[in-house]
Amino acid sequence: MKAHIAQWIGRRKKQEDYYVVRSYSNGVLAVVCDGMGGHSYGALSAHRAAEEFVVAFEERPDGSVAERLRWALDDANEAVAAVGERTGAFGGTTLLAAFVGAGVLWWASVGDSPLFLWRNNRLVRLNADHSMRAIYRDFVQSGAMTHAEAMSRGHELRSALTGDALPMVDVPPTPYPLLPGDRIILATDGTDDLLQQPSLSPETRLLLNDRSAPLASLLVDACRRLEKEWADNTTVVTVDIE
Repeated sequence: MKAHIAQWIGRRKKQEDYYVVRSYSNGVLAVVCDGMGGHSYGALSAHRAAEEFVVAFEERPDGSVAERLRWALDDANEAVAAVGERTGAFGGTTLLAAFVGAGVLWWASVGDSPLFLWRNNRLVRLNADHSMRAIYRDFVQSGAMTHAEAMSRGHELRSALTGDALPMVDVPPTPYPLLPGDRIILATDGTDDLLQQPSLSPETRLLLNDRSAPLASLLVDACRRLEKEWADNTTVVTVDIE
């Protein structure tokens, strides 16, 4: 397996994304957090949540991977609560974690940061979307709303790490089987205009099949070239299954 990371601040004044990647003898753990923009200490919440998640995952080696991911998620949420108690300000973050090893993929997520699988020229989102976009999708299918409207209006989160009880989490009890050649992508919503479209452009498909350079860097560079005035913080972690 090969993991690569790329990050871009976008058109924002502050980078509120944070990531951690760790390699172990039995696999790779990747964590991506997107601090909740517009809230105080979003960047600090993302940092503390990701770091605490990894510590908690490593401190409990005896449970199943799914159990360890869920325990770590709860500890990360408590870390965000501690940030609020210490600073007296509100902060929050999404969290997406993936553990890849022994030919399978496990994940835990809260929020809207997408986990993608690229296989056989097809991009599939694996994890749940805890934003209003998931609700608006039905409106798009019925013709009551366009895809562009759903993407622009649907960023409100239905679940995130804020220190309160988590109303929605996605931690599958069984792993997802992987195949040689699979490409796993963890991303923040800065990639939405590139990857979360009704159909991928031919140029994006070429990038996803391009193995001449790290995929994470190729995707972030492609987001830059879109030259969106509102471009969000962008973080991409990719894992190639060889």
